[in-house]
Order: sequence, then structure tokens, then C-alpha cells
Amino acid sequence: MRALFLKGRPSQGRAAAGVGVALVVLGLALGLVLSHGQATAASGHRALTLMTWNLEWLLAPEADRALRTDCRLRQPRSDEHALPCTPGRKPPPQRQTADYEALARTAQTLLSQGVDVIALQEVDGAQAARTVFGRGWVVDCFLKRAHPQKNGFAIREGIPYRCNGDLQALDIDGGSRGGADVSLYPGTPHEVRLLSVHLKSGCFDGKLDRRFAPCAGLRTQVPILEAWVDARVRERVAFAVLGDFNRKLDRDAVYPAGPDEQAPLNLMAAISDDQPRGAVLTRATDRQRYVPCTADDEHSRYIDDVLVSARLLSRASGTRFMREPYASGDQRRQLSDHCPLGLRLDGALP
Repeated sequence: MRALFLKGRPSQGRAAAGVGVALVVLGLALGLVLSHGQATAASGHRALTLMTWNLEWLLAPEADRALRTDCRLRQPRSDEHALPCTPGRKPPPQRQTADYEALARTAQTLLSQGVDVIALQEVDGAQAARTVFGRGWVVDCFLKRAHPQKNGFAIREGIPYRCNGDLQALDIDGGSRGGADVSLYPGTPHEVRLLSVHLKSGCFDGKLDRRFAPCAGLRTQVPILEAWVDARVRERVAFAVLGDFNRKLDRDAVYPAGPDEQAPLNLMAAISDDQPRGAVLTRATDRQRYVPCTADDEHSRYIDDVLVSARLLSRASGTRFMREPYASGDQRRQLSDHCPLGLRLDGALP
């Protein structure tokens, strides 16, 4: 299945839903998959395409076999390289060669579409990532935690980058995921800093002050994420936060942040509050209809997203929302319960 594109800058609003659907159909008909480096008509600058992909417990085959012989009856801690086998809970997918090949085809499709960077979640480091990301990709900057669910990046070969170390503070309890941090084109005027996150799961909507452990955990993580955002704004660097927020951000956005920055009532209003000036983030999924990953996908809202800073968005002459459902012939394979999602920023690079 071909990726879906929607024209328009999220910050400037959307056309009516019917027009949006028509644009998708027209885009598919015309094959609006622009090659990497193709000049935009207005400026001659290149596009920057950022995506996120949670690969659901992706391990190298040998590691997967070894860890299944000694699994844990609970969720492993960050310092444990182990798999859970909790009774009554869905086990990590056990993949065969054909499953890895299907995921790799998706990765190659993204490369052919000009995707520059993919923020990864639930990947057991570079060795596991290489089972999916082959020629044309560099995989790096993974979290240092032992737990198999690591964040990291797949970067188009040839793009200069620098790993900035983990945002360890997001691991609030010794069993949560930190943030993976990378700079593209470091030390140049067009530097872009990216943070791959995988936040606490379970508090998908509603206010964060509920007496519910997942909401309490997410509420603790939000000020840490806000501090990272504010630091980048003060540095005057373009940036984006990408990943699995485990939060329906369209619903989250209806709640105010509340008066206490250390105990916010929601996520988006807390980290995108224009304090300091310029701390404003735009969601790739803003007003986008949900596109299922497979025919059996029963979700109706995105929890993955790409949040683009005002400085980075200002570089773009236009944007395109991107979603890559799995090919129909692969949908019965052990793939992932997420599929790639992102944003193309036309003209964002010289």
C-alpha cells in the first residue's frame, strides 16, 4: 500500500474534511511520493522528512530465542535484558524470517520516498534494528538501558549527525524509557535536534491528575519533557519531538495545562505554552483522519506523533502528513501494532 500524503501546513488550519479526503485520493492517483532532494518550486531548497515508528519488541532472532527461555512474570526493569511473560498479557511477537523481511520492505519503501530520519521505539539496539534497516540506512543513538525496549534512530546514509546522549530523566522509576537525542547537521546553520520518546502507557486521555498510576507516571514525565523543549528554544535551535506518546493528543489538547508546571493537567498545553517565547509545537497529526495500519486495525486516534518546533516549521514552504500502512500482502505477518507516521517539511534544508 502506498503512503498517504496530505498537503498543507498544520499551523495554518485545514480545509474541510471532504476536501482533505479528495486531496488524499488525488495524491494517490498522481503518485505524490517526491524523491529525496527534489527541489521545491518556490525556493529550490530540499525537503526534510521526519517519521516515527514503534516496532513492537523488535529483537534480533538470536536474542529473541535466548530471552524466551528465561522470561519474567513481570515487566523487566530498565537494567534487565529480559522479556516479560506475564499471565493474561499479550506476549512479545515471535517473528520468523518472513516477518523481518516484510518489515524491511516497509523500511526500504520509506527510503525510496525520501524519508530522512525515523525515530524508533521498542527496538533492542542497533543489531536488532539492522534486521529491518539495511542498505541506505544508519542505525544509531540508542538508549543505553539494558531492557529490550529502546528508543533510537534510523538515519538516511550520508546525513551528518551527532548522538547527544540519553534524556535519562524520563526514566522516572527505573522501569520507564528515557529519550534518545540526536542532532542532524550539527554545528551548521541548518542543524535540527530530535528527541525520540516513548512515554508512560495507560493514560491515553482525560486529565493527568486522576488517581490512576499510569496518569501519575505520565504527569511526572511531562515537566521533564517541557524542560528539554524549553532548553532547545533558549538555544535557538530547530527541533522536533517524535515518538509514541501513549496519549491521544487531539483529546489531550482540550485541557488546560493548569497553574502548576510541575503537576500539569495535560501534555500538549504544558510543553507548547509559548514560555519561553517560541515554545510552540505543531502536531503532524493535527486534524488528520486516522489511517489504519492494517485491515484489522481497530484504533481510531493516533498516539504516535511528530511535534515540530516553531523555528523548524518556519523553515518550511509547506508540509505533508505521511502515513505508511503495511502492504496488503504482509498484513497477516508478525509486524507491529504501530506503523510509520511523519511529516515532510518542504524546503526546510538548503
